[in-house]
Amino acid sequence: MKLLVFEFFSGGGFVEGEISGLIGEAYAMLRYIVEDFREAGFEVYTTLDHRIAKIAPPLGTHRVEVVSSWNLDFFRELLSEADAAFLIAPETDNILYSLASEAVKAGAKLFGPLPPAIELTTDKSKLLGVAEKLGLKVPKHGLSKTSSSTASVEKTVQGVGYPVVFKVLDGAGSEGLSLVSRADEIPQAMEKIRRVSNRDLFLVEEFVPGVDASVSLLSNGEKAFPLSLNFQYVKVKGPSEESKYEGGYVPLKHKLKEQAFEDTKTLIENINGLQGYVGVDVKLSEEGVTILEVNPRLTTSYLGLRRVLRQNIPSMISEAIVNKTLPSKISMEGCAYFKKIYLPDLKIDEGRFRRIVQREDVAAPPFPMGDKIHTILVAYSKNEKLAMLNMEKMKKEIVEELTGKK
Repeated sequence: MKLLVFEFFSGGGFVEGEISGLIGEAYAMLRYIVEDFREAGFEVYTTLDHRIAKIAPPLGTHRVEVVSSWNLDFFRELLSEADAAFLIAPETDNILYSLASEAVKAGAKLFGPLPPAIELTTDKSKLLGVAEKLGLKVPKHGLSKTSSSTASVEKTVQGVGYPVVFKVLDGAGSEGLSLVSRADEIPQAMEKIRRVSNRDLFLVEEFVPGVDASVSLLSNGEKAFPLSLNFQYVKVKGPSEESKYEGGYVPLKHKLKEQAFEDTKTLIENINGLQGYVGVDVKLSEEGVTILEVNPRLTTSYLGLRRVLRQNIPSMISEAIVNKTLPSKISMEGCAYFKKIYLPDLKIDEGRFRRIVQREDVAAPPFPMGDKIHTILVAYSKNEKLAMLNMEKMKKEIVEELTGKK
């Protein structure tokens, strides 16, 4: 089967603008998923931004189309040559929805959620409404407008109760995210939303203390199978600072694991067309499992999950979508820790850079472009503590290799 794997950020969607700060996670997911699909027996086609293609290691695909300009006609041409498509793209501005719709129009088998499911889950407010109707725990929340007065927004905030989180309705990553603890922080938090979103509406959500986690699931469109509970390093900052997602580890051992599996399974099974790999962000606390949002696409947790899971995930995705078959059980071994390491002040020698890009544990090298240079590393060991120690050792090795200095 000819499969088009298209990742928006590294695959050409941003080719005519600045390299995105999400390039590390984007390239890492692309690199590993194409390797795993090829291992599963697919004839894999993909695309790569020409700026990245000049310095990135060769991807394990049958064909890589280097992209120097982008438009939908080019994407349609790629779809016309494929039997199926696997898409990784942000929900922002309906990008993922539009690409999925094009794949369906082209007659390609979509190895991921269908457009109606993407449309529903993209709107965080509507998604919380669905979860609430199912009797699942969600944060108290309300909607407000960036065009409204500060006083009007403050009424919405007071209805929810301080502290709150301001969220872009269709945001990806942590873009536009702010923790608002006081009324005088509202104007700056609203401006932060305006900078990254074209939508007037935004979400005002209760801040839920607890453990930041996610559940990775596999769905055949009717039934879902939870694969793993994952820890997430999320730093939610005030409006004057940048909120960040910095990685995590798989698996997360927690007393609420089974409840998290049950709740997210219920949610996914009640959203039509939500098939393939899906991630659900949750908070784990003494109050139980709180549903935050659904990611209708591959998530960064895949970087760790593929390392600890003994089964090939793309094979399971194919079985779920083509044959409607879900696994009866899975086997997991060890712990994988994945982390975004920022290196903004590092002067990277090109020769040394090329020596590390081939390392399997360097999921994304520190591309020497843009002002947010970072690398994504994946460390593995038999348990969480040892995996974290391996990460620190690896970070030191990489910096020393890149600089030639101890």
